[in-house]
Amino acid sequence: MAEQAEDQKQDVSNDAGQKPEMDKPGGGAPVDETADANANREEEISTGGKNLEIGNFRVFTDLRLPEFDMGHCKAYAADNLRRSEGNAFALVTDPVLPTRYDLIKFLSGVHMAGQIDLLDSAIAHWPIFGRKTMVLFFEKPKGGHVIVSSGKQRSINEQDIAASVVEPLMNVLQALGEKGLTHRAVRATNLFFGDPEGGKVILGDCASGPPGYDQPLVYETTARMAADPAGRGVGTLSDDLYALGMTLAELAIGRRPLASMTDQEIMDIKLSKGSFQAIASQEKLPLIMIEPVRGLLCDDPEERWGFAELHAWLDGRRTKPVQGNTEKRAARSQNISGKDYYTVRALAQGVAKNWVNALTPLRDGTVEIWLRRGLGDNDRAKAMADAMRQLQWAGADKRSAEEVLVARSILILDPSGPVRYKGFSAMVDGFGNMLSYDVQHGSGPQRFSDVIVRDIPAFWFGRQEGYSPEVQRLQSAYKNLRYYIQQKSAGYGYERCLYSMVRNQHCLSPMIEQEYVVDIAQLLPALEKAAENVSDDAWPVDRHIAAFIATRLEDDVEGQLMAMQNPSDEVEYSRAIISMLAVVQWRHGPDNLQNLSHWVARLMEPAVKVFHSKARRERVETEIPKLAKRGNLVELYNLINDEQERRKDQSEFVEAVAEYSEAESEVFDLESSGPARLEMAEKVGQQAAAFASTMIALLTVSALFLMHIF
Repeated sequence: MAEQAEDQKQDVSNDAGQKPEMDKPGGGAPVDETADANANREEEISTGGKNLEIGNFRVFTDLRLPEFDMGHCKAYAADNLRRSEGNAFALVTDPVLPTRYDLIKFLSGVHMAGQIDLLDSAIAHWPIFGRKTMVLFFEKPKGGHVIVSSGKQRSINEQDIAASVVEPLMNVLQALGEKGLTHRAVRATNLFFGDPEGGKVILGDCASGPPGYDQPLVYETTARMAADPAGRGVGTLSDDLYALGMTLAELAIGRRPLASMTDQEIMDIKLSKGSFQAIASQEKLPLIMIEPVRGLLCDDPEERWGFAELHAWLDGRRTKPVQGNTEKRAARSQNISGKDYYTVRALAQGVAKNWVNALTPLRDGTVEIWLRRGLGDNDRAKAMADAMRQLQWAGADKRSAEEVLVARSILILDPSGPVRYKGFSAMVDGFGNMLSYDVQHGSGPQRFSDVIVRDIPAFWFGRQEGYSPEVQRLQSAYKNLRYYIQQKSAGYGYERCLYSMVRNQHCLSPMIEQEYVVDIAQLLPALEKAAENVSDDAWPVDRHIAAFIATRLEDDVEGQLMAMQNPSDEVEYSRAIISMLAVVQWRHGPDNLQNLSHWVARLMEPAVKVFHSKARRERVETEIPKLAKRGNLVELYNLINDEQERRKDQSEFVEAVAEYSEAESEVFDLESSGPARLEMAEKVGQQAAAFASTMIALLTVSALFLMHIF
């Protein structure tokens, strides 16, 4: 592999030093994988022949493999240092898009027929990004891409699609479905030939970004296609089967269906005609593919083909015919901003796209009348009337109530679609990834917070029919989100929501964001590195780190978070922070954190104030530098949180206070009774003097009398 790297370096020496826009964090927007091959050649990079050792692999950063790019991620040549056989390549993920933890964990080191082999994954510093990111290592498919970079499709005989494509892809979807997982990256441009002869295809990566993020809009169901790419959600097996149907359509046609249309035009035609009819009216499908494509592209998930129908088709048996594949159309249209809509789902999208102008027909009852008379849908009409009545009870905050009315009206019209509020559009199971995208791409958390605070997801749950364990799970999680958003202190807010919902979200604290800390065990080493260049007055736990610890640590830290609610109480605030970090080190190490310990030691002055005894404080202050050198946060925390010493200090303090009070009382008595004592002394002195004078006079008279007699 090293020789191959040298060869390619010579071949591309004329392009050395060129850096494509996509090779930077945040450059991983959904891409058109059928771009011209010349564009890929321009993305080849040279970094002076350097290579990196990441885990068990050596990655050649100047040897691009554009033929193995997947979605928004770039591929690079790699050697497996533990195996002499086999060819590996590295797929570098975008650090500002969360990866899929569940799939990485499930697929790593597992061979699954129909799915590209994920050999391993690691977090490493990527020099082109100048920061750390997740790198996935795959086994090279032996046959290359089914859709080459020029957009042309390599030949697959339509008679062989069943055995070459459907069977292996069904195997993957069944295996994932048994574990409660979804692929959400089933598309023709993500297919490779598993052998040089092209007998079987395999699916490419599905774990490098949010589910559905790289899917072309035409591949998304009519329910999910209105969501932003980052918020399309994990979905269900039925969503993967729909994507399988579109994949078969693309392979059968030889190009992406509806490729000449814009995304808005695709949405319009799918909503007005239904998915299958939209394809059939614009493209010519081979006769043999009409039945499976029709069944898999059914817009009603209850009627959509499953594995039973696919197996029956593979075996040549007749399957149940697909029932009505289009929504009910109204006899007359409902106009919004000059455009006519005939179905409820199309109208929902029209309302979302014309947020301000849609308020008038909603408020004056025009939409309610259209639902009742045009569609004969009394249930939706009643729900719309109820929403209007709630607007009348809104009180002073009329504007907010009107915005909630529009959002609820969209859900009344399209209850299975995304939650849409102003510019926010995400499926409920895609909220976490949507929040992550907004926070890391400049929009911020406000849109998400507004949706949660206004309780719009609760209305979505109320519009779902029947019982679904997944909906129940999402509803339980949503209740926690409302509580977190309502709490304003560190460890809560949108930060807590983010790390709770997105398992593979790296910590976004500015202190350690570049270190790509995904697991709690990575936190303290990252802070140890950050401590080398930190200001003296900075705290090692901010809102992001507090929320990250609260969601990733096995131990309950709610007590520490409560203590952090009042930063003005320096004693409790500093003790809470030291306690949290000490618990993390106790659970996950490492044992020696000298930089972080010295950082914490500089901030321990408020915590030392917990002791009343001057001598004890001086002893603790003397011990702090000694323990800091040992790099053990647990010992530092125990030093200021020794319960026996604290009780003894408190007892001595109480005794000292009592003694001081008694002495002060005596002094007060002495000082306050001085004049009375002086008057009494004067009287006693006078009495003593009078008594003494009398006695002396009596003695003198007696002596004179005796002298006179004798």
